[in-house]
Amino acid sequence: MTTDTTLPGRPAGPRAPLLTREFGLLLVSAAIFGLSFSAYFLLPKFLAVQLAADASTIGSVSAISWLASVISVPLVGGLIDRHGRKRFASLGAVLFAVACAGFLIVDSVGPLLWILRILQGFAFTFFYVSLSTLATDIAPPARLGQAIGLFGAVMISTNAIGPALAEWIAQQFGWALVFGMTVIAAGIGALLVLLIPEPRKIRTRDNPTSMLQVIRRPGLQRVLIVLVMVGVTFGGVFTFYQPWALTLGFSQVSTFLLAYAVAAMSVRVGLGGLADRLGRLRVAKAALLLYVCAPFALIWLEPLGLFLTGALLGLAHGMFYPALNAVAVDYAPESQRGKAMGAVHGAFNIGFAAGSYFLGMLAIATGYPTIFGVAGATCFAAFILLLGAPKLTPQESH
Repeated sequence: MTTDTTLPGRPAGPRAPLLTREFGLLLVSAAIFGLSFSAYFLLPKFLAVQLAADASTIGSVSAISWLASVISVPLVGGLIDRHGRKRFASLGAVLFAVACAGFLIVDSVGPLLWILRILQGFAFTFFYVSLSTLATDIAPPARLGQAIGLFGAVMISTNAIGPALAEWIAQQFGWALVFGMTVIAAGIGALLVLLIPEPRKIRTRDNPTSMLQVIRRPGLQRVLIVLVMVGVTFGGVFTFYQPWALTLGFSQVSTFLLAYAVAAMSVRVGLGGLADRLGRLRVAKAALLLYVCAPFALIWLEPLGLFLTGALLGLAHGMFYPALNAVAVDYAPESQRGKAMGAVHGAFNIGFAAGSYFLGMLAIATGYPTIFGVAGATCFAAFILLLGAPKLTPQESH
């Protein structure tokens, strides 16, 4: 079995550059697709204002997409480890464009809405897991954490631009133009991915490993449980800050996403190599403690405002997610990297779906402040659990 993932003529040592032509093209592809995907972070507003959906419906529509994403993870992880990354990233972008086109005819909460959200969940997993794994293949091993952080920074930057553009376009020209533009952006992303040179593939047919075997690797189980719990927090915050803000009289809800994205992107670009230098697990623990404050801040949204609360979440998530993602990748050999990345993506999305669905039902019974308190408590429990994570890799012993 071979584990050579280098590009021809590309140095692989600790001084190897990260921002190569291949990595740059990958980031551009992620950015174009990310604009399409991120526009749907504004979907709760569309559901509440245009379709008069309640909190339970909004949570369920959000949850079904992330649940579909989770279900597709084992399939995607196995396919990209056996057959390469970029063809499945391009396929995901094409499927996402098809689903976006379907939103042009959505005029009520009904079966079509659910079907389209399920398709978007499958499509996003194909794109994100494939392209993020390709990013780790292209990056020098000593700069893995920085590569994941920079890839995430580009995706997060679209979390600000996409919803802000979508909100402005919807107010000026209507939602149909928003959905039409997401079709175009996803299609362009699909084409750009095909231009990325892919490293020599890792052959795993001689030593097949199931997703379940990867998940059971020492140390990885605890990391995945933590990611599920943090996903609950993130899902609760992202799904319900919009209806909560609308209830309080805020009209421009994309301000939160703008602040979140700017803060997260600043951390990942400015401090992208911090986890690689100080220890990925150590940085993840510190960031998670800050993360606890984000949902509690939403309880006092009226005095604090959308910008401050969004920036707090961005700082915490911007440091935490790439650091713990790199820890998870460290626990798996290169031939199983696609499955490891898929497991991380799946675990976080399980939590996102659970947070969106169950906290939505709780919001109807108790109100939004209660669910933000529950989300904060869940995040603190994840921090306690992460304190006991073993330091199993050389990077974490620095």
